[in-house]
Amino acid sequence: MGAANAAVLVLAALMLGGCGLTGPAHGPRAANAAAVVTMGFESYSPAAVTIRAGEAVEWQNTSLITHTVTDDAKLARKAADSALPPGASAFNSGDIPAGQVYVRTFVAPGTYHYFCIRHEDDDMLGTVVVTPAS
Repeated sequence: MGAANAAVLVLAALMLGGCGLTGPAHGPRAANAAAVVTMGFESYSPAAVTIRAGEAVEWQNTSLITHTVTDDAKLARKAADSALPPGASAFNSGDIPAGQVYVRTFVAPGTYHYFCIRHEDDDMLGTVVVTPAS
């Protein structure tokens, strides 16, 4: 391998290091996460998860772009994209860079409809259903 090819490979490895192909999103899930949702280019997968009150969901940004996990009606462009059960507080992960994770514990039972601020218009929407703890 020539020096030019080696330099290209080193540059590619450095560039890929921050683009979602490495990082915590590709490691084991958090110990307290009852469900894992991956963030693709403009989607959450699975789009809906069900957990028990007191359990957590981990969102893994395995895409190459930044996302959010937001359930705050004040930040939604469409009212139906955000819904909280009674007693639950609005939340916003802030920017989750490629390769990173966001973990949130849900206490109040009910249905949460959340969205990605950056991709709400592309229907990047998800649902967490929280059942009562047993």
